[in-house]
Parts: sequence; C-alpha cells; structure tokens
Amino acid sequence: MRPWMAPSTITLTTDFGWTELPAAIRGAIREVAPPGTEVVDITHSVPRHDVIQGAYAMLTTCPIFRGAVHIGVVDPGVGTKRRAVAIETPAGFLVGPDNGLLFPLAHRLHMERAVTLTAGTYWRAPVSATFHGRDIFAPVAGHLAAGVRLDQLGTPIDDLVQLPAFEVHDHPREVRGSVVRIDRFGNIVTGIPSGYLVDQIEEQEPVEFRIGGRRVMAQPVSAYGHIEKRGFGVIVNSAGFIEIAVSGASAAQRTEALPGDTVVAYK
Repeated sequence: MRPWMAPSTITLTTDFGWTELPAAIRGAIREVAPPGTEVVDITHSVPRHDVIQGAYAMLTTCPIFRGAVHIGVVDPGVGTKRRAVAIETPAGFLVGPDNGLLFPLAHRLHMERAVTLTAGTYWRAPVSATFHGRDIFAPVAGHLAAGVRLDQLGTPIDDLVQLPAFEVHDHPREVRGSVVRIDRFGNIVTGIPSGYLVDQIEEQEPVEFRIGGRRVMAQPVSAYGHIEKRGFGVIVNSAGFIEIAVSGASAAQRTEALPGDTVVAYK
C-alpha cells in the first residue's frame, strides 16, 4: 500500500472560456481546500461541448502535475442522469462527469478505483442543475486536497464511460483510430500512439492514410519545417501521438477532417 499524501495542487480543464465561471469554480475550491492549495488552469478554451478535445487536453497535460486533483468540466449532460465521478490513480485524482472525458487520462495514469459521487455532504449547497463544476466537482476536489478519502465520497463503480475516439484497432495491414483534435495550425492530431507505426517512422517510409473519405500520402519527418512544400508529413507530436501536417497550411482544410473522423494508416 503506497503512503497517503493529500494533493496540494488542483487543475482545471473546461469549455467555459475566459468568463466568470472558472473563477466561481476557484471560489468553491477555496471554501474547502487547505490554505496554500495551488489551482492551475490547464485550459478553458476547449470547444464547447467537445468532450474529445477536452479529454485530449487533460490526457496530454495533466500527467505533468503528478499527485494533483484534476477537475474536468466539458459536460453537455449536466443536470441529467449522467453520473458525477471521482477516480483514484497512483498519480493523483480525477473529478468530473462520467461522459468519457476522464477515461483516457485515467487509463494513462493506471486507474485504481472510481466512485460515483453520491455523498452530498461534500457538495456545495444548494446544487444548481446547470453548474456541477462549481457545486459538486470543485468542492469534491477541495475535500480530496484536504485529505478526504475516495471511499467517503460515493459508491464504487467499475463501468466508466469510454470514448471510442481514443480506441485503436491494430490489424495486419492497417491501424484504425480517430481524429481527436484539430490544433490552431490545422494539424490533424490522431488518437493513434506512435508505437503502432514505429517501423515506418524509423525507416522513413511514406505512410498512406485515409482520413474520412480522403487518401493522402505522408512522409515521416522529425520537425514541421522538414515537410516538403505542398506535401503531407507525419510526425510524432509532443504527447506521443501520430499527427498529420502540411507545410505552411492547414492539413484539416485540405482533407476536410473533423474531430471524431476515422483515420486509417496502412502498413
């Protein structure tokens, strides 16, 4: 059994934009968290209701804050019967809606157990049906930072909602995944970890992709600047995922790719 240490950092990832809503979450954390608890904004610029891109933001950044509590609020089902959950991992806690947002990060951090949040004692009162980020997730995170144990917060569960966009299907001649993000430069970020195409990348062999209904040939490169003019390049991004880019333009526009689209890489 690893020694217990209450977290001293809480991170926030939402689709609220830079409105008053993140400040309200911070205030609700402050009401119950120990003095000196650090609150870090991962991003509040997740496209509204885009659970896939919210999950990607958490997956690629939250592990840096080892031992923290990670709040995720991209929650189009707020106020419905979707569950509110907290998850324990060896590297910290996750708190948010059970809509797939938390699962990729929980999987990467080697989830140990999860509960559905049913212990209203640890919530803010009254609970608004439209703002669980402030009234449930924030106080639960604050209580975890204050040393409350996971099993005090609710009922154990083992059936968290998963996101199909992060599933990878490896076949003898192809790897199937999905577009999980279009970044601000128009690069196509897939949910395919680089290990699935390691041979082609190491040998600098062009890789044929089908993205939606469009086929493209991409040359493995180690930097965006090495992509040939007007050509497609395939690169391993900073999070270890396969990314498709073009030189000085938007790969997404040239392929009409959108988050959630199927990506097939041919071996």
